[in-house]
Amino acid sequence: MSYPPPPGQGPHNPYSAPQQPQQGAPYGYPQQGAPAPYGYPQAGMPAYPGGGMQPTVSMPGVVVTARVLLFIAGSLWALFGVILLIGGVAANDALDDIPGVGAAGGAALGVALFGLLIGGGLAALHIVPASMFGRGRTGTRVTAIIAGSVNTLIPLLSFIGSLASSDSAAGSLILAVLWLATAVLTIAFCSMSAAGQWFNRPQY
Repeated sequence: MSYPPPPGQGPHNPYSAPQQPQQGAPYGYPQQGAPAPYGYPQAGMPAYPGGGMQPTVSMPGVVVTARVLLFIAGSLWALFGVILLIGGVAANDALDDIPGVGAAGGAALGVALFGLLIGGGLAALHIVPASMFGRGRTGTRVTAIIAGSVNTLIPLLSFIGSLASSDSAAGSLILAVLWLATAVLTIAFCSMSAAGQWFNRPQY
């Protein structure tokens, strides 16, 4: 059974004798295993739960969708350029066998090479920013919006051509509508606030 300390010898008495530090611990520091002072973590313990670890941030769904649409559009542009090149080479070979029209075959091949250059450039305009969505910044987002804006020009030109021609195929109009829809969705998704927060997020 313990008794209270005699008067004048309590721990709050300024005239009492100072307490001796515990053996094995430096004077003024708590012994190993003793609770640390309030507000200071013990050695080897984080200052807060999960301290020193950055939270994992996942790509928003609208950004993922815009990325997939860009990959699809870029692949179609690359395929378009390859098809033009194959057609130009075939036309050049066929026209070379006909006397007097060799120049037309060379012109067809030149047009095919120009189409391949255009298709490859547009494919790169879509695929390169799409591949950088994971680590890109605002420039990647702006490039994706520009690529979507360029894609809107193709169906608009198709619509104008269909208005000028009375026998336009319904299939081409449907493809133009689908192409325009994917381009508009790409622009809309990249313009949302979730996309802005993703591309402006802190990167460590």
